[in-house]
Amino acid sequence: MVDHQWVGKRIPRIDSLSKAMGSAKYTNDIFLPHMLHGKILRSPYPHARILNIDKKRAERLKGVKAVITGRDTPGERYGILTEKRDQYLLAIDKVRYIGEEVVAVAALDEETASEALELIKVEYEPLQPVFDPMEAIKEGAPRIHDHAPNNVSVQVLIEHGDVLKGLKESDRILREHFETATLSHCQLEPYVSLASYDPASERLMMWMPHQSPFVKQKGLSNTLKIPLSKIRILRSSIGGAFGGRSEISPADFCAALLSMKSGRPVKIEYLREETFSSTRQKHPWIIDLEMGARKDGTLSLLKINIVADGGAYQSTGHIAISVPYAMLESTYRIPNIRYEAIRAYTNNPIRGAMKGHGVQQLYFAIESSLDMLAEELDLDPLEIRLKNIVQEGEKLRSGSRVKSCGLRDCLIQSAEEGRFQSKWRHPSKNRGVGIGCCSMINGYNMGFRTGSTAYIKFNEEGEAILFTGTTDNGQGNESMMVQIASEELGMSIEDINLISADTELSPLDPGSYSMSTTFISANAVKAASLDAKGRLIDLASEVLEANPIDIELGNKSAFIKGTPSKAIPIKDLIKRAYEKGKPVLGGGYFRPELGFKGGWIKNGKERGQITGTYSFGAAVAEVEVDRETGIVKVLKAFAAQDCGFAINPMAVEGQIDGSVLFCLGQAISEEIVMNGGQVLNANFLDYKIPVASDIPEINPIIIERRDPDGPYGAKEAAEALGIAMLPAIANAIANATGIRIKSLPITPEKIAEFIRVKNN
Repeated sequence: MVDHQWVGKRIPRIDSLSKAMGSAKYTNDIFLPHMLHGKILRSPYPHARILNIDKKRAERLKGVKAVITGRDTPGERYGILTEKRDQYLLAIDKVRYIGEEVVAVAALDEETASEALELIKVEYEPLQPVFDPMEAIKEGAPRIHDHAPNNVSVQVLIEHGDVLKGLKESDRILREHFETATLSHCQLEPYVSLASYDPASERLMMWMPHQSPFVKQKGLSNTLKIPLSKIRILRSSIGGAFGGRSEISPADFCAALLSMKSGRPVKIEYLREETFSSTRQKHPWIIDLEMGARKDGTLSLLKINIVADGGAYQSTGHIAISVPYAMLESTYRIPNIRYEAIRAYTNNPIRGAMKGHGVQQLYFAIESSLDMLAEELDLDPLEIRLKNIVQEGEKLRSGSRVKSCGLRDCLIQSAEEGRFQSKWRHPSKNRGVGIGCCSMINGYNMGFRTGSTAYIKFNEEGEAILFTGTTDNGQGNESMMVQIASEELGMSIEDINLISADTELSPLDPGSYSMSTTFISANAVKAASLDAKGRLIDLASEVLEANPIDIELGNKSAFIKGTPSKAIPIKDLIKRAYEKGKPVLGGGYFRPELGFKGGWIKNGKERGQITGTYSFGAAVAEVEVDRETGIVKVLKAFAAQDCGFAINPMAVEGQIDGSVLFCLGQAISEEIVMNGGQVLNANFLDYKIPVASDIPEINPIIIERRDPDGPYGAKEAAEALGIAMLPAIANAIANATGIRIKSLPITPEKIAEFIRVKNN
């Protein structure tokens, strides 16, 4: 085992001090000279035609500098996929959900901007809305988009094996119905967008929370009809993403247009209610499932029908209902599968990416059903999982190869530390335990942005400047990149200066999507660091008159192995390189070898490697349930994650803690409450996220099954676990109470009612 100096160590993050002291700059902390404040007028109707907009009184109001409607835009629709573009970022002819953006204004202050909104008169023709996805896809339902008969935005069918054969081979068949809730990301930072357009150069600069500056840049370029070269997205600190900063926001679009029209910087800051109601939400799913197994617990059949409520526009819908299958096939070995999913348009707010992106909904059903099936077969839940999980080296039906896999270790260690089997067999009064597991892709095909590039240069003091497109939403991505550069260059953390997430300076990167940062972006940084290291060693070998293989780097110097006294400071090497006209520059690139080009498997056809690699997680939850009130207290969590190699164990443990808490709320309390398309609990008082007193005892378990392609063997940390934990809590509640609730969240009201019915 290699003894590393910086990677694999518990090192404080480079942004810890600035965030603890409050000096980190978020978008709302940035103020530009002559900056205006923007506000957006939103639709009060879930479905209506826009007949007329009168903005004259608002334009005449003192202090108002710009007012824009959809007619002032280039009229380009937005969408993740070119063929699926369906949303005007400022409504033109029609509104399709309450809160949709209709008019935007910019004024000298927020009060004036708000007053201007009240002066705008919009004439609507209300149309029949539809809120239930099952009703939306029926023949004769109100059509929300002309291009989508029966309001189907996406439909996916994946098949392999023979379902009829699986039915015949099954000794037990489970048929169940599950439902999940609409959720909010609940980022602590409300959405804020700041735009500054320079009419002289025709260049647009912007700051906003994001998961990739390049995604924002491309979306703005498409919708504003401005060349990419004229748009610069700059870095600011980001107060949480969880998938909810994946796409361009109407706030970005409106701030940019208002700045272009007024010739002054414009900032739009959403209220908390707007952040809840008019940014992306998590898809609620309706799931009908058939699962079959032989007497010994070997799975033989899985048939799934899903209807997802996608809300008013496409967003990431094609990903939300199709990619979860990739995790299903890389977790369990099931010979006969039929996976069918429909994403329906409704007149609810838009549903998009959220951490787990469809997989949590699916695994709530899968893992709950496994426990029920195990009970019918007189097996314990750990046994049935160990019998069916995928192993390292397996080739999946899609054609993907599982290059590294610590799932068995995750299951066994979390179960052992949580004393799962003994507690499950003999639950204490009102107490129970549950288990769950999952896999996660690491680096999905994102076209041109699948690979990552990094650069390194040096200043006169011999310090390194690292350029990477990596975005840090709180995971510690930037710190990880600096640790890797420090390791390869033999420098301390303080000697690495980072330039990141700036489209003008940073090289292209996939962004914080598909768990690609550790596996792809960090590999690129390692490659750039090794390139720079090789160039420094070549320079040092000339000066020290030694073979390059005998040169090492350390303490900001190059020296001969075994003879530290024969050394030359790196700053002297840099000066020599400049004098020669050959400055030291290191470049690196990494792109996983993917064969998957799109189009999911049908009739057993292989599609090639879907992802760079897979990570795995398993969790055991212990709960206590008050049978009178139905209140659930999660007492302990034993959470195991196969991250390949922990580049920073402290950061991995932090991600494990975060994933446990993320699932806690989704399992027992979180839900957006809707009535007629209106969000009723758009605040942190009524939307029940966990608070400090709800936090259980968390026991993080790091499993290191090094991946042959990962940097030092590393993979993503805790996304797989963030799926496993939710059904573990659901299964623990069932173990404690003897009742199985099949809809999320599992609230006290549901538990108390089920217990009342059971006792009568």
